[in-house]
Amino acid sequence: MSTYNTLITMQNNTNQVQYEAGRKSLGSGKLDREGFIRLIMAQLQYQDPTEPKGNAEMLSQQLQLEQADQMKEVVNATKFAQAGSMVGQQATLMDARWDFKTNTTGTPEFDYANNMPKTVTGIIEAVQFDTQLGKALVRINGNYYDSESIQQLSVITPPTNPATP
Repeated sequence: MSTYNTLITMQNNTNQVQYEAGRKSLGSGKLDREGFIRLIMAQLQYQDPTEPKGNAEMLSQQLQLEQADQMKEVVNATKFAQAGSMVGQQATLMDARWDFKTNTTGTPEFDYANNMPKTVTGIIEAVQFDTQLGKALVRINGNYYDSESIQQLSVITPPTNPATP
């Protein structure tokens, strides 16, 4: 076997090992934009020099990335519209306040008498949307909560005035 063929074989074996390691490291997680770009860059770096990727394939991958970005924007806009429509409604959810320092939901207090996490019920005063996290946060009684933790939502109807004769 020539030196050139040996190098190509070694490079292909290295690519296969890196591919398998990458697949295992992904696990059940999702590939985000940064991961997708790294994947494309790795493909370019470790491609077979005798059969480089064609322009059509690279354009196809770029189009897939742009479509994924657009779909994320549509999903975020839909989440925000849905959360915005909840303003003025009564919600019941776990009493786990949003922590703006860590951008995570705090740990809910536990109600040992009922053997379950404590809940809070109140009118949704406002909605704030975090585009980086794709989270809609609702404000109830001056505190923010992840809208995904809402367990019950009720429309509040104002009392009707009885007709006076």
